[in-house]
Amino acid sequence: MARRVMIARWWENVWLRRAAFLVANLAAILAVVDVGIVPVRALLAERDTRIAEQRALLARLQAIAAQEATVQAMSRRAGADTPHDEFLGGQNEGVIAADLQTRLKAMIDGAGCRLRSVQGLPAKADGAINYVGVHVELAGPIQSVQKAIHAVETSRPYLFVTAATMRPSPAAGRQDAQTEPTIDAQLDVVGAIAPDGGMR
Repeated sequence: MARRVMIARWWENVWLRRAAFLVANLAAILAVVDVGIVPVRALLAERDTRIAEQRALLARLQAIAAQEATVQAMSRRAGADTPHDEFLGGQNEGVIAADLQTRLKAMIDGAGCRLRSVQGLPAKADGAINYVGVHVELAGPIQSVQKAIHAVETSRPYLFVTAATMRPSPAAGRQDAQTEPTIDAQLDVVGAIAPDGGMR
């Protein structure tokens, strides 16, 4: 009986009814948020992260695929190279040395220098690799001599300048101020013979 009286009084109190209504509604809203909205937001955030990762992977794969033409061209060039194009070759050492002299003459002339003399150097061996060499004397403007040396050291088969002596040309003192000074250069140039003996 006393309990019924308490419930009846509580029900008649407007403030208590409103407070109970608010508490019940807040509890229901929190339950809906906790059960429905938070997991959905976490799922959407995880999905967005996976999509961003997939996009990054796709961009990397597309960049790799875009290089296909370059890779194919490099592969064709590598296949077209002769197996020993970095080495000098010929029927024997005499032919190889003569071919080296011809190559050097073309490089020096192409750079705008004047070839004064060419002389073969004795063949050398360094371990399993044999080298043939040439001593050349040339003259020309400083830039032309630099071009000649650059042409030698960037050529294939590979050639190496192992010694160089440069001095002003004796005629340089008689040149006028507008003429580019010339220098005399002496170079020792060597190249390696292919390990199979260079015989072609």
